[in-house]
Amino acid sequence: MSEFPAVRIIDTTLRDGEQMPGVVFSPKQKIELAVKFSDFGIDRIEIMPAVSEAERKVAKILCGMGLAQKLTASTMMRKDAVDMALDCGFEHITLFTPLSEIQLGTIGMTPEENIRKSMEMADYALSHGLRVCFAGADTTRASPEYVSSFINSLARKIEYFMACDTLGCLTPMKAHSFFREMCSKSRVPVCLHEHNDFGLATANTISGIAAGAQMFSGTFTGIGERAGNAPIEEVLSSLKFLLGIELPVKYGRLAGICNAVEKYSGVRLQSHKPIVGRNAFRHESGIHVDGFLKDARSYEFFDPALVGQQSSISIGKHSGGSIIEYLTDCKIIGEKKQQVMSKIKDESQRRGRSLTKNEVFRIMQSFEQPYDETGVLYA
Repeated sequence: MSEFPAVRIIDTTLRDGEQMPGVVFSPKQKIELAVKFSDFGIDRIEIMPAVSEAERKVAKILCGMGLAQKLTASTMMRKDAVDMALDCGFEHITLFTPLSEIQLGTIGMTPEENIRKSMEMADYALSHGLRVCFAGADTTRASPEYVSSFINSLARKIEYFMACDTLGCLTPMKAHSFFREMCSKSRVPVCLHEHNDFGLATANTISGIAAGAQMFSGTFTGIGERAGNAPIEEVLSSLKFLLGIELPVKYGRLAGICNAVEKYSGVRLQSHKPIVGRNAFRHESGIHVDGFLKDARSYEFFDPALVGQQSSISIGKHSGGSIIEYLTDCKIIGEKKQQVMSKIKDESQRRGRSLTKNEVFRIMQSFEQPYDETGVLYA
């Protein structure tokens, strides 16, 4: 089987991401996003053709556009589902099945039957020329011994195994231990798929990669079932700027892609969303702004332009005098400085938000004869 260089990215925005309640991408939007993801540098893009007739049509169009090598049909273990993937033009298929006793119990299948049927379906897909991968639902709550047995029973048939933390119930320390053991015993590359039920998807993904996982699955902006999936933009930025692991992707497009996903999904990004949120590189506090203006590295770990963002400064109740001088090119001195700042803070409090530059100018102009010809506001 193929050897995958660490670290490869599996995008599931168009599959698991769309499973977020209320999210429905139109065919046109899905095609546009798939092209953006491919151009960005994503290694595999998951599509689930069995969802609907519209999804099958989208899959056929994408395969016909020359994206088949980057697409994988994510589907259940059924021959008709494999046949559907073939009809759409897929070259890769990702079959999924539960691994935990809890989830196997819900479908009435024993662990032994699961391995046997999985091998049969892998053989069926291989016999029709497909390249096969397997995803284990609820892997992290399954017996480690069973997980190893399952993976290695399929090792000669699959390209990689995706271990799913379906309930997002690992912690970073447990994730590191879990994936270190799994990767040491697995005869194929391991991909991790983290959910964000406890807000740990990014941290768990980083820990799993540090432990030896060669691939990770995630969604742009972190959309997905329940609390979502590992946000690709957070994982990539953490790898690059914190661990020094730079992947062959176009980092400068991260913000633009996330903005498109936000627009088409209808799921608004939190203003304080790491990396791509509107406030991710926005400063208001007086001490922070003063330090930032002297040296941006004081309060920005990296240049926001590297992820398609830019720095900005806001004026509000927490601002100091330096921000006024920066935005207005006017130096404020003496007692008048305190009066202007007091009025700005009061107005910000009254409006319940930061103020615009024009609003600040109006406040400054409300003082009698505020400037001399050099633009200095005197006491």
